[in-house]
Amino acid sequence: MSVDTVDAGILRAAMVERLVADQAGKGLAMPPLVAAAMRAVPRHLFTPGADLELAYRADQAVVTKRIGDEAVSSVSASWLIAEMLGQAVDALDGDLAGRHVLEIGSGVRHEVAHLQVGAVGRLTGVSLP
Repeated sequence: MSVDTVDAGILRAAMVERLVADQAGKGLAMPPLVAAAMRAVPRHLFTPGADLELAYRADQAVVTKRIGDEAVSSVSASWLIAEMLGQAVDALDGDLAGRHVLEIGSGVRHEVAHLQVGAVGRLTGVSLP
């Protein structure tokens, strides 16, 4: 196991704890399935070129593609991903098994990875250029 792997795991665990506390401060409870997904998905693998600390900042999107000076693609801020997934899990009464999910967006790979942890029945992701 490399130092980068250990550091990423520590940073990811700390990010999830911050997300849980942030949601509690908003009167929300992070569903266990969402917390498990956030702990399992190595965010830094979806943020090429970003240092580990930036990849695991819960309050910031990470730009993944630029054309010139313009940001054209990013991975959403972790707090936003956690809240969106939490809303989906809550709407389905915590049961994603056997569900068909469509995820559309330019940062689709990262969100799809979280949904795969939730063991949905069928998952379709459409990435925009």
